[in-house]
Order: sequence, then C-alpha cells, then structure tokens
Amino acid sequence: MSKYHLPTLDLFHTFEAVARHRSFTLAAGELCLTQSAVSRQIKTLEDALGLRLFRRLHRAIEVTAEGERLFGSVTRGLEDISDCLAALGAVAKASQITVSASVAFAWFWLMPRLERFGTLQPDVDLRVLATDQQVLPGTGDVDVAILFGSGKWDGLDARLLFGERVYPVCSPAYLRDHPEVHRPEDLLDQTLLHLEYGKPSFGGVDWRSWLLRQGVNGQPVRRGLRFNSYPMVLQAAEAGHGVALGWSYVTDPLLAEGRLICPVDRTLETRDGYYLCTSSTAALAPGIRAFLDWISDEAAGQDRLGITQGNATHTLA
Repeated sequence: MSKYHLPTLDLFHTFEAVARHRSFTLAAGELCLTQSAVSRQIKTLEDALGLRLFRRLHRAIEVTAEGERLFGSVTRGLEDISDCLAALGAVAKASQITVSASVAFAWFWLMPRLERFGTLQPDVDLRVLATDQQVLPGTGDVDVAILFGSGKWDGLDARLLFGERVYPVCSPAYLRDHPEVHRPEDLLDQTLLHLEYGKPSFGGVDWRSWLLRQGVNGQPVRRGLRFNSYPMVLQAAEAGHGVALGWSYVTDPLLAEGRLICPVDRTLETRDGYYLCTSSTAALAPGIRAFLDWISDEAAGQDRLGITQGNATHTLA
C-alpha cells in the first residue's frame, strides 16, 4: 500500500502550470499537450480531491482559495525537487576532473601514478590535458593545473608540489664510449641534446645557462641535436645520441632504473617549482579535493633517488 494517498504526480505538474499561467492554453503550450488534455487532467485532479480548484469564466479562469493554497504547496514541492536534482547533477558532474599539465609532467610523472588514484577513487573520471601551453584552472573545463613558476598567479590558489633540480644525463653506453667525461667543462666536447620549442625551457634553464652556473663559459665543440619535445630529448639520450639536461621529477626514476646515468656530479637548483593550482573563486567538489590531497601525498612521498656517475652513486640534495 502506498504511503502517500495522492493522485498521480503528473496531475500536480499540470495543475501548477495552469495556476501559474492562469490559462489552460498557455499551460498546454508549455507542457506540449492539447488544451483539451490539460482540461481533462485538471478535472481528474478536482474529482480525486473533491475540490474545485478553478472557476471557469467566459474568457479566463480564476484560481479558487483552495486552489491558491494547493498551488503554494505544489510550487514549494516542485522547487525543492528541482533544487535537489540540480545538487545531485552537480555532484555527478564533479566526479569528472580535468587536470592540465605539461607534456613531460603528464607523461613521466603523472601517468605512472594514475592507477593508484583510480584504486583510491574509482568513481572519479579523471581527464588529463597534456599541453605545453599554459592552461589555467577555470579556463574551459580545466579544474586543476600543474604549473611551473613562482607560485604567484592572480586568481589562483597554488600549493607547492616540489622544487626542481637540473643535471646532465646520458645512457650508460654513451658514458662507456666517452669515459673522458668527468667535469662540467668536459661536456663542451660532447654531443649536447637541446630542448627548443619556441620559448624558454622549464625555469629558463638550457645548456648555456646550466654551464655558466658551473663556471663554464666556452662554446660546444660539436654540433648538438635539437628537439621541440622533452620526451624526444630523453629518447635520444637513452638511445646514446648525446647528453641531455635532466629535470629531476622526470629523470630521477630513470636513473634509479639504470636507463640513464649522470656523467657529471653537478646540479642546478631552480628558484621556481611545480605548483598544484585551482581557481581561488571556484568551489571545490569532493572529487577535486580528493585529487588534490592524493597528488600532494604522492609528491611528499617521493623517494630520494640515487644518481649514478660512473661507478659511484650520489644523492642530490
């Protein structure tokens, strides 16, 4: 037996439209029904309630006192249902998160960890936008952006994930073939792999600035190889084509696995870092907050990885 002794809810929906418009014709147009169908539904409701809800006049209708009282109750009920559905829809939408990051960060750091996030948050649909163009949260569908810089962006809340260290990397085979590489100045006589894609590299660090910071002011003897994608730079380094600059968040794991090696025990600390950014004005849905907490824990839990130079192991501070 039904808990609520009520006529069918579609009758109340029709009643609300007629009472709001004070017109069978306008209500019929809104509900995509014929005027006679609306009239029949109102009569069915009146018969079921044993109440007269409207007075039919010559060219108009008038809501009775009973009808006005019912209209207020039905309106409040429908508005409450509408608000509830909107809130449920917002929760459902929040289960999809769009995260933007550089191609290198997305490929080398974020992607290997996504399975862990999926295990912790199986109901969250995570979309990764990998681009070397800076995309800020609130732009399009982007909820979270991982940005490299000082941490100061207007309209954004930014929390530091980690700073950055830059050091030379090459394949073990390359170092075996070039055992003369020990000091920064030795790199001038090597094939250097450059990242060039129309703007300064991360933190403005390139081979020239890295060598200058090590006190080396000369020019490379050999012609280098230039790429517009950091994954391509590292592929060339792994293939033994030369020496690349390694950004620690990408290359620390590659050195730990032995895929790359650090031929020179020198590093450059950048002033900037990688920040987890969200809009300072947007309300953060539970799924977004869960992602922020998870990625912060991942960054904080990174192991300090040993970097191999020749046969020695150095841990960079």
